[in-house]
Amino acid sequence: MNYSALAPFYDRLMAHVGYHRWHILIEEIVRRYCATARPSIFEIGAGTGALGERLVAAGFSYIASDLSFPMCARARRRLEKTVCADGRLLPLRGPARFDLMLFLYDGINYLMDSNEYQQLFFGVHAHLNPGGLFLFDVTTVFNSTANFNEYLDADDYGDHFYFRRSYYQALKGIQCNDFTIFSRDDGAGAYKKSTEHHEQKVFPVTVVRDCVPSNLFDILGIWDNFSFKKHNARSERVHFLLRKKDGP
Repeated sequence: MNYSALAPFYDRLMAHVGYHRWHILIEEIVRRYCATARPSIFEIGAGTGALGERLVAAGFSYIASDLSFPMCARARRRLEKTVCADGRLLPLRGPARFDLMLFLYDGINYLMDSNEYQQLFFGVHAHLNPGGLFLFDVTTVFNSTANFNEYLDADDYGDHFYFRRSYYQALKGIQCNDFTIFSRDDGAGAYKKSTEHHEQKVFPVTVVRDCVPSNLFDILGIWDNFSFKKHNARSERVHFLLRKKDGP
């Protein structure tokens, strides 16, 4: 699940994704909830840096991180500041503090249990300035059952071809994505076959809410999709906004 085979064509695979919607959401959150107009931002699970590129262009002080080295290597083509890091074990030392931390595009769903959520929340808390914000989103059970259970797709980019099967294991609450990828080896004039298996744990929104340490964060919102409206049973994506409580 290190994205080594997907990274070279990930941006093309995700060309349909509306990163501008996250940018708009972040700008509005900054306007409504942040003490400074241009906060310092640290993004966990930044992928190839598509969102980060927008935020830097908008004037934010921004650092990207991702667990996948191949994805970080792609991000470095866009961004000056990129760190290969696990969000549960951020390798930041000393005065590394931020006004806003992000974990978007359901990256948090790669965490498999409440202990991993706790690790993440404690690490984020340690690296936020007083009153700092943490914005993350989760994909939902409704999204898996309605859109990604026995879902098949494929595409041919010339240098890469992929086939994807997505399926939901309801009893385990696991969303699976299996990729078969053929990448052109220009030197050999042939294609190399790779496979990647991705799993995400899809917790009910109430379970994620209960994982938030109440002694560390106030929950400012749990919202449907990209709105500021309360989530509902048919929400496909839910955004959480947390504020670090007073203290160190």
